[in-house]
Amino acid sequence: MEDRSGALDITQAVTFLTTNGFHGPFAISTLRGGYWNQVMKVTCAEGTFVLKRYVEVLPSSLFPNLPEAEAAALERLKGLDVAPEPVGFWPEEKILIYAYVEGELWSGDMAAVAGLLQRKERASSEGFRAVPWQPAQILEEGDRLLARCSSDKLSTRLRQVRPQPVEIAPPDRLSLIHTDIGAGNLVGTGAGLRLIDWQCPAQGDLAEDVYSFLSPAFQILNDRTPVAESDMFFQALDMPEIRDRYFLLRSCFAYRMAAYCCLRYQGATADQALHDRYFAAMTAELEHVEQRP
Repeated sequence: MEDRSGALDITQAVTFLTTNGFHGPFAISTLRGGYWNQVMKVTCAEGTFVLKRYVEVLPSSLFPNLPEAEAAALERLKGLDVAPEPVGFWPEEKILIYAYVEGELWSGDMAAVAGLLQRKERASSEGFRAVPWQPAQILEEGDRLLARCSSDKLSTRLRQVRPQPVEIAPPDRLSLIHTDIGAGNLVGTGAGLRLIDWQCPAQGDLAEDVYSFLSPAFQILNDRTPVAESDMFFQALDMPEIRDRYFLLRSCFAYRMAAYCCLRYQGATADQALHDRYFAAMTAELEHVEQRP
């Protein structure tokens, strides 16, 4: 489905682990690594861990694959009950190891996600790549993605309904944001909920993380039913300014995500299931573009 050149086999993984101080016996199994990276569950004498081997992604992607940034994010979030605890990072091999998070994927507890986002706000965003919070710049990112798409019915409709940028005040603070809070990246329940797969963190508007959680496309791409924009979630989050910013920016974020999904489904000519998933995600985001706040 995706290019996983450079992936490790089990024997290579064992060799890497023993060379770097881990001790057998080893039990290693493959985990679903999102849409790009190779991810293994490793159980050994030292405990149970995730070994992630990074691969190249689409150029100029909306979701870059940044090993150093993920390692830095896990260190920054250490002890905050937000993300897996880091174990080690080997940049030359593009390998990151972190503690395995026990539990099932997120099952619909909106208050647990709100609590996780509140805990995440304790982390500084200093030093991470900056992403735009201004409507005009968010839309421009979408324009660049859409320019790479061939004209078809959906892309033409998206061009026709492009939102007009408005001026908004800057956020009260710039946050360390995950940028990809689909259900597949949320593991656990209640206060034990954790956010995994931090390979594209950024310094930006917390409203963007709220958007990625509530976005229909992010849920569809994780094989889940889109969640509702419930008052319960925003009440639990207890950040009225972020709620207001979310609704001001929603159509801009949706336009950009729709353009990204267009690029992906048009590029998935060899994988009908992947094509259909991104096509459905774009269709859902297009409806959000048309629902002005």
